[in-house]
Amino acid sequence: MMFRDTKRLAPAAAAFMANGVYCQYPKGTPAFTNFWKEEQRRCLEGYTTEEGDITITGYHYFYLNFTMIQIVKDTIREDGTKFSERVTGFPRFYDEDFKFFNEAVRARREGKHMVVLKGRRKGFSYKAASMMARNYFHMPHSKNFVFAEMKEYLEGADAILTKTWEILAHVDMHTAWTQPRLMDGPTTKMAGYRKKVAGQFVQAGRLSSISGISLKDKPNKVKGKAGELIFFEEAGTFNGLLDAWNIAEPTMRQGDAYLGTMIAFGTGGTVGPGIEGLEELFHNPTAHDCLAYENNWSESAAGQECGYFVPIYSILDGFIDEDGNSLIGNAKEFELTQRQKKRNASDPKSYELYVAEHPFTPEEATVQSSANLFDMSLLKEQKDRIIALGLHRLAMPVRLYRKESGQIDYKVDFDMRPVQRFPTKKGDDLTGCVVIYEPPVKINGEIPKDLYFICHDPYAQDKENPSGSLGATYVFKRPNRFSQPDDLIVASYIGRPPTLDEYNGNLFMLSALYSAKIGFENDRGDVIGYAKRHRQLHRLQPEFEMLQNKELQSTTVKRGFGMHMTDARKSQAEIYLRDWLSAPRGLHEDGFNRNTHTIRELALIEELMGFNRKKGNYDRVSALFVGMYMMYEMFNTEVKKDTSVPNSDWFLRQYTADPSMLIEDNSEGVSYI
Repeated sequence: MMFRDTKRLAPAAAAFMANGVYCQYPKGTPAFTNFWKEEQRRCLEGYTTEEGDITITGYHYFYLNFTMIQIVKDTIREDGTKFSERVTGFPRFYDEDFKFFNEAVRARREGKHMVVLKGRRKGFSYKAASMMARNYFHMPHSKNFVFAEMKEYLEGADAILTKTWEILAHVDMHTAWTQPRLMDGPTTKMAGYRKKVAGQFVQAGRLSSISGISLKDKPNKVKGKAGELIFFEEAGTFNGLLDAWNIAEPTMRQGDAYLGTMIAFGTGGTVGPGIEGLEELFHNPTAHDCLAYENNWSESAAGQECGYFVPIYSILDGFIDEDGNSLIGNAKEFELTQRQKKRNASDPKSYELYVAEHPFTPEEATVQSSANLFDMSLLKEQKDRIIALGLHRLAMPVRLYRKESGQIDYKVDFDMRPVQRFPTKKGDDLTGCVVIYEPPVKINGEIPKDLYFICHDPYAQDKENPSGSLGATYVFKRPNRFSQPDDLIVASYIGRPPTLDEYNGNLFMLSALYSAKIGFENDRGDVIGYAKRHRQLHRLQPEFEMLQNKELQSTTVKRGFGMHMTDARKSQAEIYLRDWLSAPRGLHEDGFNRNTHTIRELALIEELMGFNRKKGNYDRVSALFVGMYMMYEMFNTEVKKDTSVPNSDWFLRQYTADPSMLIEDNSEGVSYI
């Protein structure tokens, strides 16, 4: 919808700017009284232009006509240059504001809440402050709350309560709606006065209030705070956002009657533990009684429901016409240019943060700058793709067993449950199982030597009811000339069964299945001991020589097999893994052309995104660190093709997790995932 002549929607503001007052009728006259009654009606019920072509909500009318904000004023100097400065003035009409205020009213009407994810500097703190002020002046007995994790989000020069009090001061000074206050503190204001009745003072008047509360990791503070409006400011920084939301939500209804609306605001680029709660609300709005919208911004999540999203190209300063219509095409072009500038910066994190704060899609907005070197945008893209295509649900859980001949084989067993969550939660089944993405390639019944290798991160203790570390194992297919695609994970085993021997038994059977040497961290677990007891030492990779980096070589620790992981080696491994994840794989029509795009394990992607080298438990990443070193150890060992590869079409037709990655090699008569 294109809006025209939108200045008609702010008649009261126009009168104030022209005359210095809203109403020119003498106070106490019927005309004066009728003027303010009509303005109050408009603030409650909305306003329609005389031509009948545009109708705005009461919230929007109050915002345009009785809310003074900081706006940008451009002045053309005598030399023709433009000078911009911030001044106090009335807000302009914007198409995105029109949508938001309408949706807020719809949420109240339908008994729903809202979760809003947006780019930087969209003015939502002013809009929220205005909504609470409107209720304060025009809805007697209404209670309005704003919750924030940190006090600075409530108070301070640019905080939401400061803006709210400024709006109240303007209305008190220039309208007929002013009233004494029963409470007038820095975080709470309540309209009304004390009246003496039968010798006793009682509270009288409007009795509406606005309160700001800092939770500071104490979500229980929201108990008993039922209100007409509840805002969760900077929701992406909330530690315990979901707990606070779930505690507050029942207070907003009585039976099937909804008594108010909760709205959570989150901004792209937010860094903090609260981002997980914001993502949960945003991507599962129906489950949390929020208005749901179809995700039309992300190709990878097209058709899925989500919360209310405001992309950076909507109401972007400099790309809005005089009637408040967003110039989407021009804004996108500008932002793409800015992104390219950031991409060329020496610090890759600057691009990552810029995209998150200036998002085109909800997924970009929830990428947070992390304490690791990995490309968060790339990982987030693959996470969304895995979820959209359900790739994490299509992995084949298998049971390994030894045949009478002594060979290891497997059976697909859907009763087995892979560990698919990161981080795990109390009560999760951590037993885990082997998962196969591509079966081993055989030539004349034999697996080519050095086609596969295994990287493994063991766990330290054998406990019946463990908490903490998991065993993490990945099988890699090495780059080669005859079995494509290559350089990818083809199987995994994540879990912690009742005994360490059970885990090691599966580990060594997986080694036999793929004829793969096991590289592992040798400072914990019982990999070497198990191999000795079961005569399986030939399956272990000899201790890494680190020929690619002499500074990482050790002359003091010699255990014969695997590697021990020092801080220096971890730091280097993070670089190796970063480079491997971002390494190109050639051009594909679908644009998925990096090693990251071959990963189908959702929990692994989430662990990579959350990895922090200084704290936390990251078993999958630790296994991949070992894998990066093993790649270097085997770098000069070439996988040679002796003859043609037998056809394995049947397995792949039945169990291909991602049809878009199916590659057919007609010259060999083979299909691979």
